[in-house]
Amino acid sequence: MEFLFPVILIVLVGFMLLTARRQKKAQAQTQQMQDSLSVGDRVQTTSGVYGTVTGVDDGVVDLELATGYVTRWNRLAVREVVHADDLAASYPGAPVSGPASDDTEGGSIDADHTVALEKDSERER
Repeated sequence: MEFLFPVILIVLVGFMLLTARRQKKAQAQTQQMQDSLSVGDRVQTTSGVYGTVTGVDDGVVDLELATGYVTRWNRLAVREVVHADDLAASYPGAPVSGPASDDTEGGSIDADHTVALEKDSERER
């Protein structure tokens, strides 16, 4: 019984050290990603907003959220760089890979894979 307490204490301290090391490594990777941002990168912010980097300054990045709509963000707000594979899911205007389906519930998919929704009054006619 006297041997149990020191063993539990050693296990808890070891777990805390491993957790701190893992967290420090993840923080370093995030910092490196934020420092390596360049114009043209598609990113997601910590608030879930997707944008394209149009300018990089010391502590800020300019993100184009929509065509012609550029906002300035703190560089620390960038959560991740969105890769080309995930690009289609990041915003509705991205081209969809694979065949188009017409199960859009009240809408249709154009040749460029964008969804055009009909008004309810037009659908009832």
